[in-house]
Amino acid sequence: MNFYHYFALLFVCVCFCGCGNGNQGLSGKVTFEDGSPLTVGVVCFENTETSKMARGEINSDGTYVVGFESGKNGIPKGTYKVFITGAILEKGMNEKTGTPIEEQQIALKYSSIITSGLTFTADGKMKRFDIIVDRPIRQR
Repeated sequence: MNFYHYFALLFVCVCFCGCGNGNQGLSGKVTFEDGSPLTVGVVCFENTETSKMARGEINSDGTYVVGFESGKNGIPKGTYKVFITGAILEKGMNEKTGTPIEEQQIALKYSSIITSGLTFTADGKMKRFDIIVDRPIRQR
C-alpha cells in the first residue's frame, strides 16, 4: 500500500468511527408493570454534581435513546438522578373553556428528580436502562 491508500483508510475510519466524545451510549424502554409501553414523554438524566443533563424522547413503543447537548450521543460517566417529564396525553378540548383536556399517564412521583427514586450510573460501557413505572391513581 502506498501513502494515499493509508490516508484513504484512515479517512474512512475517522468518518465511520468518529473521534469519540467519551460519552456512553444509552438506550432503554419505559413500560408499565403489565409490559405495555409508555408512549409519550421524555426520560431525563441529571448529574447533580456537574449540573449536566441528558435526555431521551420516548417513542410510541416505549423506547428511548439518550442524547447529551445535541443529538443522541450518550452521556458522560457519572451518577445521574432520573425522572420523566411530559407523560401527558391530550384527550380533547373542554367545550366551555376551550382548553385542552389532558390525562397524566404515569404516577406523578416519576416527574420529579426528588421523588422518582430512579438513578443510573454511567461507567463508560454501552448500556440499557429499562424503567418500569406505575400508572396514576385515577379518582372517580
